[in-house]
Amino acid sequence: MKRTYPAIACLILGMAHCALSQEGLSGYPFIVPADPRSFAMGESFTALPANPSALMYNPAGLAGLSGIHLSYSQRSQIGEYHSTLRSFNAAVVTPFGVFAAQFNHDYYGVLPITLSNDGLSPVSAYDYDIGIGYAVGLGRGFSIGGAAKYYESRGLTPDPLTGYALSSTSMPAKLYDIGLMYTFRRFHSQATVEDSLTIGMSYQNIGTGGNRNYPGNHVPELNMQEQMPQYFRTGLSYALKVVPRASGEVSPFEAVVSGEYRSAQNLGPDRWGLGMEFTIDEILSLRAGGLFQNSAEPGHMRYGAGVRLPFRSLGFDLALQGAVIPWYSLYAFSIDIQSGLP
Repeated sequence: MKRTYPAIACLILGMAHCALSQEGLSGYPFIVPADPRSFAMGESFTALPANPSALMYNPAGLAGLSGIHLSYSQRSQIGEYHSTLRSFNAAVVTPFGVFAAQFNHDYYGVLPITLSNDGLSPVSAYDYDIGIGYAVGLGRGFSIGGAAKYYESRGLTPDPLTGYALSSTSMPAKLYDIGLMYTFRRFHSQATVEDSLTIGMSYQNIGTGGNRNYPGNHVPELNMQEQMPQYFRTGLSYALKVVPRASGEVSPFEAVVSGEYRSAQNLGPDRWGLGMEFTIDEILSLRAGGLFQNSAEPGHMRYGAGVRLPFRSLGFDLALQGAVIPWYSLYAFSIDIQSGLP
């Protein structure tokens, strides 16, 4: 009977992982963003052009970037369920288009479970994904993009054959995204204002599922197929900018309103995301948004802010950003660098 406890503990850990993923708080690192800007704006970035974090939503959003972008983001949840997602992003503009890369590492912490007669032993779990993407503008407001991702889940699990020994687990999957975006410009007739409306759509996580295997284990019930969640996302965004009075000055005010519908093709509920952002003097940005699903469970608001520090004499800008969902005790922050400014 003692040797069944580790197996039961493993199943409980797996169920907890899936439950968190369904709630949108944790789970697959290529779904829930660490980027505070998109996080605060309800994850509604499918139709946001010139977006360094576009690999999370719509790779076509990479088009329109300038220079080189580097960023580190971290999203953490404190309380009963603890997880930390760390994300590294890079994007480079070339004459042939925009190339981007991303690495996400989601750590779920160490949980004590009974593994031996000595009492509790720690079991840790984490997963990660590596992604690359490409986007190009086709002219007349159109852009297209694609991304490829490799996802793997690793952890420690008891081996029922030995009773209390630990062995690694692995679940690799290869996934692909495609996306389109179109931008309409100059709705406003006044020369002091520039505005645009963007429509975007993407299909995410086309490809193989994963096998959650337990090496050295001969209990078939613990080896299982795990399907990767696939999404069809459609969105709109509207951007307005007050034109600077003179060349070399900054815009005194900018606003962005975004919304999207994320349709789950195989797993989880559909979700709506809404967000808004107001920027003053291209330095201070204030954000708010919400993520809602088509069920009786209400969505929860999230809030964020960002500060952009220009170092134009050195050829780069530095941005510090943060976001929080108070209801879930979940927060995110990032450090972003853009060089090669126009």
